[in-house]
Amino acid sequence: MFTPDQTRSAGGQPKDQRILDARVVFLTHYIPLYQVRVLQSIARRVRDFHVLLSTPIEPNRDFAPDWSGLDVTVQDTLTMRRRWRHRSGGFDDPLYVHFPYDTPSRLKQLRPDVVMSLELGARSAGAALYCRRHPEAKLVLCTYMSERTEQGRGWLRRSLRKRLIRSADALTYNGPSCRDYLQACGAAPEQLHHFPYAADDRTVYSGPIDRDDEKTRHRLLCVGQLSERKGVLPLLDQLSDYCRVRPNRRFRLTFAGDGPLRSAVRSYPVPPNLSLELLGNVTPDELSRQMLSSGVLVAPTLADEWMLAINEALHAGLPVIGSVHAQAVTTLVRDGENGWKYDPNVDGTLARAIDHYLGQSPQRITDMRSAARQSVAERTPEWAADGAVKA
Repeated sequence: MFTPDQTRSAGGQPKDQRILDARVVFLTHYIPLYQVRVLQSIARRVRDFHVLLSTPIEPNRDFAPDWSGLDVTVQDTLTMRRRWRHRSGGFDDPLYVHFPYDTPSRLKQLRPDVVMSLELGARSAGAALYCRRHPEAKLVLCTYMSERTEQGRGWLRRSLRKRLIRSADALTYNGPSCRDYLQACGAAPEQLHHFPYAADDRTVYSGPIDRDDEKTRHRLLCVGQLSERKGVLPLLDQLSDYCRVRPNRRFRLTFAGDGPLRSAVRSYPVPPNLSLELLGNVTPDELSRQMLSSGVLVAPTLADEWMLAINEALHAGLPVIGSVHAQAVTTLVRDGENGWKYDPNVDGTLARAIDHYLGQSPQRITDMRSAARQSVAERTPEWAADGAVKA
C-alpha cells in the first residue's frame, strides 16, 4: 500500500509523494555514478530499500564508487571475463559476466516484499528461484537492452530469457527497442513499465548554451570507450575520406575516453585537414567544458542498448550526429531538430549528416541547441525512478 509523505517541490511548494509500504531489494552488477541519483530517488519512495551488488566496480571502469544514502551489500560472486562477438556489428568486445551465487540466501535474510533484479541472467535466475519458493514476494525484472544488442545471442539464451520473463510479475524497459524485444519474447504489455536512463543531475551541464559558432562549428566531440564496439576506427575511416574529398573543410575531432584502441587511434594516418585530440578519461567538469567548446557530438557506436552521452550532450545544448545502433539516438535524436542520425555500416551516411550540419546557418544551430536541451528537459533521475516505483 502507499502512504502520503509531505515534501517540497523544486519551487518550494509542498507536495504529496506516496511512499510504498514495502521492503524492496534491488539486485544489480555495480552502481554506475549516473544511477546513484535514480536509486536514491527510489529509496525515498519506499519504506525499506536494499541494494545487492555483484561487485563494487568492474575492472574496466575508472571511477570511485558512490553509495551515499543507499543500503548496499556486496554479494559472494564468481566473475568471468568473456568476449562479445557481434557478427552483424562486426566487432569483438570484452565484457564481464557475474554469477552471484548467494542470492537466494541473501534474500531469505532480507525477506523482501518485492525483488527487483537487473538483466536476464544468473542474478535474475537466483531472484526468480527465491520468489518461486516464497510466492508472497513479487519479482520485477529490470532490463536494459535493444534489439541491436541482442542480435545473435543464440536460441539457448533466448529460451532461458523467455522462461525468466514468464516468471516475472512485472518488467521494466529502458527504451522502445527494449520494449519490443521483451514483447517478442512473450512479455505482456500490461507487465511492462518504462524505467529509463537519466543523466546525473549533480554533474550534467545546465548553464548557458550560447557558443561562438565560428570557433566551435569545426570541433567534433566523441565520448566513450575507445573500443571496437564504439566504432571509433570506422569513424576515423569515414571522416578521413570525407576530409580528403573536401580539402577546404577542416575539423578537429576530440576523443573523451580511453580503451584498448587508444594507440590505434593516436597513430591513425589522418589527412592534413583533420586533427585529433585524445583526452583519455575526463571528469564531469572537463566533459562539460569540452561540450561547450564543441559544435556537435559524434556518436559512432556499432551497438549500444542506450548511450547516456547522448542525454548529457543534449542537456548541454550540443546537437548530436549519432549512430542508429544506439537506442538513445533512435529515441531522442530528431533529424534537423536536435541532430542527425546515420548508419556507420552504410557508406556515405556520415558524410550526408556532416553536410547537413555544416549547411545550417549560425542562427539555425543556435535554435538547435535550445531544441536539444528541451528534448531531454523532463529526463531527470526522479522521472526515471517513476517507472521503477510504478512497476
